[in-house]
Amino acid sequence: MDLDFTEEQDLLRETTRRICDASFDSCMVRALEKQDNGFNRAFWHALGEAGLCGLRIDESHSGAELGSLELAILFEEFGRKLASSPFMASCVHAAAILGSAGGEMAREWLPAIAQGEAIVVPAWIENDLGPAGAGTTARFANGRLHATKSLVPFAGIADAFLVHAECSEGHCWVLVPRAAEGVQIAPQVNHASQPVFQVSFDAVPVSDALVIAATQYPMQDSRFEDVLIATAAEAVGAADSVLAITCNYANERQQFGRLISAFQAISHPLAECATELEAARYLTYQAAWAKDEGRPCTRLAQMAKVAATRTFRRTATVAVQVHGGLGYATEGEPQLYYRRSKHHELNHGTPASLRAEIAAAILD
Repeated sequence: MDLDFTEEQDLLRETTRRICDASFDSCMVRALEKQDNGFNRAFWHALGEAGLCGLRIDESHSGAELGSLELAILFEEFGRKLASSPFMASCVHAAAILGSAGGEMAREWLPAIAQGEAIVVPAWIENDLGPAGAGTTARFANGRLHATKSLVPFAGIADAFLVHAECSEGHCWVLVPRAAEGVQIAPQVNHASQPVFQVSFDAVPVSDALVIAATQYPMQDSRFEDVLIATAAEAVGAADSVLAITCNYANERQQFGRLISAFQAISHPLAECATELEAARYLTYQAAWAKDEGRPCTRLAQMAKVAATRTFRRTATVAVQVHGGLGYATEGEPQLYYRRSKHHELNHGTPASLRAEIAAAILD
């Protein structure tokens, strides 16, 4: 079994790591958490200049047309630096929806997304974090969209939204420019201090040409598989980073005349985290590989997301405990990872909703 990456994949990792190192450190993460939009323009510009925004977009639309494994590599590096951006929403999820639609919408929006010049954000969550579409109140009828969506990422700097709604033919995605009449945006407070918003669409006029067919549950759509894989990879990278920070601290901090890494109460939980991390990492890679090979990967992607985000949360929790009082202090770095870990665990499918999907598949 060959688990080595290709030279091109290694180069992708090096390029992404270099961009992340130049654009993100803990000071930048803290600064962005204090801003409503939380948008690092220098980082986004660097991603666009390197051609990374078009990683999963077809070459016919100015993209690189690379695979899900390359996407996992990219997001693993994002996770290491807690590098937040609209990449997941725009370059992965929205790009997949627009790409499946084809036609004029794809020709207009995908090249701009691939170059980092346009940001399109899907808006599909309403009253809870479960499968969107269940009891949705969003309606598109007679050329008007009525909807209120929550936890919409980077809505403050988006150029357009893809809004999930009911329509005469079932369910659809409706493309709405942010500047359209009737669109209102309000930031939502959250424990991870991430830029998420409530977006209301009050009788927004939309042409039928801007409507894309959709499934009732976006999370069960094959277009969502890359989102799960990327979320899992980001959690793996973040867990790897906070584990390294904690191991370094344990090898420097002394108590009772010894390094605290010499105590099993410290070393064994870290060993368990390292073990779980490797399992989550290769489950994520397996899901990405299956996607690239055209094999069924929905369940693998769901498993990877559950495993990776759980491992991230556990590792961040251990990090806080090992650091003691510093782990809880805002001046320390563990709390940055701890707060972000819960955000990852709940975002793009809660553990309960994804486990229900996995259970239904294995018990069928």
